[in-house]
Amino acid sequence: MRWLVPELHMLPVASRRCLVRSQLSGASLELSSGEYAVLSACDGCRSLEEHEVRAAQRLSAPAEHRPAIRELIERCAGGGLLMSLPELVGRFATPGESAAPRFAGIAVRTCDRPEQLRRVLDGAMALQARTGAAYPWHVVDDSRQPESRRANQEALRDHGTLAVSYHDARAVELLARDLDDAHPDLQREIHALLDAARGAEVTYGRPLNYLLLHFAGARMLVLDDDVSLDPRTPPSPRAGVEVGSASEAAFWYESLDAAYAASPPLDCDPVEQHLRWLGLPLAQAWEESARDGTGLSIGELHADAGTRFAPDSRIVFTRNGQLGDPGWAAFAAQQLVLGDQTRAWLAANPDAVGYAFESQIHWRGQLGLQLAPRVLSTSMLKGIDNSRLMPPTLRAAPGEDIVFGEAAGCIYPNGWTVDLPFALPHLRSERRRWLTPRDPLVPDPARCLVMHVRAHAPAIAAEHAPERMAMLGGIFRDLGEASDASLLAMLEDQAVEYASGIRFGIHEQLDDATLPAAWKRTLRDWLASPILKLDLKSLRAAIAAPSTVRALAHEYGRALLAWPRLWSHGLERPQ
Repeated sequence: MRWLVPELHMLPVASRRCLVRSQLSGASLELSSGEYAVLSACDGCRSLEEHEVRAAQRLSAPAEHRPAIRELIERCAGGGLLMSLPELVGRFATPGESAAPRFAGIAVRTCDRPEQLRRVLDGAMALQARTGAAYPWHVVDDSRQPESRRANQEALRDHGTLAVSYHDARAVELLARDLDDAHPDLQREIHALLDAARGAEVTYGRPLNYLLLHFAGARMLVLDDDVSLDPRTPPSPRAGVEVGSASEAAFWYESLDAAYAASPPLDCDPVEQHLRWLGLPLAQAWEESARDGTGLSIGELHADAGTRFAPDSRIVFTRNGQLGDPGWAAFAAQQLVLGDQTRAWLAANPDAVGYAFESQIHWRGQLGLQLAPRVLSTSMLKGIDNSRLMPPTLRAAPGEDIVFGEAAGCIYPNGWTVDLPFALPHLRSERRRWLTPRDPLVPDPARCLVMHVRAHAPAIAAEHAPERMAMLGGIFRDLGEASDASLLAMLEDQAVEYASGIRFGIHEQLDDATLPAAWKRTLRDWLASPILKLDLKSLRAAIAAPSTVRALAHEYGRALLAWPRLWSHGLERPQ
């Protein structure tokens, strides 16, 4: 039997005694300081024997101490500080068949890339011919150029066998006017969420905000226009369903042909794979996973995962992997801090070191199906359960997907994500300009909002989504009202946390004897980068302008406070 070490709270009661209380079960035990040290060396969801071995290894305990360590762990399990897996699963609602929320369709976001939209529609027709499934499709055209809009409409006419609805700027403006008329006191917020691009703005979030309002009360899939509907297997597929929060695997290839050779085509309907899980209660998803012929296994579970085993737990997002462009514009910390699966692959394929930054052909995703006790929305094809209130995102700022996912996770603290074990090609016509170790980092205001919500979300105690969203909006409004000194200090703290976290991950890899020497040379080059320096001058060069962060936080806070009324209006509006 497996036992989770949940979040524990320690209160000193004497010089060498403490009371340890489980935040999950409410059980408590009085322990000595030494016993608490042993318990603190346990983590994850493991058998008692595995907890014993892990604690002994972490503490470098001699063999003669092992019986005492085992006795303590058994006492903590019996006393309720640890929670068994059956107890965790028992916290879900009673399993049973429930009707899936309505499916609105697959929405394709496009902006001035008609040739890529045509490729997506070609893939949709091929999928329909292969599977016989006639899914509803929606093209949300955020193009600025009239010739792009004309080309997009021509592409729709050329794919007449598809059930496609076209949503252009006029559709968004019509929705905005409707909301203005219904809620004249919220016009400022409505336009901050739905206005067309001004000047050099790039409105990545505008189509998503429109879709969340237009399809309020329904599930939907959102697809980027540079994705091909050609599912590919993982390079090292894992059978079965894993419950855990393992980081994505990442593999790098010299060319697209090499990546395709390592990741052959998969005969599946990617839309059906998303819809199988999206919106399911966890009790039902767990039961279906356990019935799967290849079995259900427990992977990496953190202490905070325990609270996500709850009666209202459900699958909020579904995601799949991607093959090709990995999705970041200039720099990504995950490219320097590798997960266990990538480390093992790199140790076995040392020649791939050179492709990490020279090639932009990557495979990123899970090697098997994963039920993850967290909420993540970043994917080139993602499923969103919008049958219940979901938050808006930033209309015109990079990082809108990450902000959306963080906000959703705050509003639904018991939400889960399903990571699907296939990748879709993400193919760009032009190579990105990635940063080198010599380049400074361009500050990202959205990252500041993400780090701020991660720090403050645990303080939100409200039970229901509208109230939690209001509290989150208040957190951002409060940030928008901060003094220059307070805001600058917060941004410096965030910069220290960000850079030091990457540095720690790099040093951990430098100590890993299995990793190739060439990769370690690459990491040492990055340690000298201005991006990772911790002196005050470097930190201040790496932060966004406080005025920009303040304006963004204030605007997003107002949007969150207004959103439940706008979403409810969308729920009542004919679709």
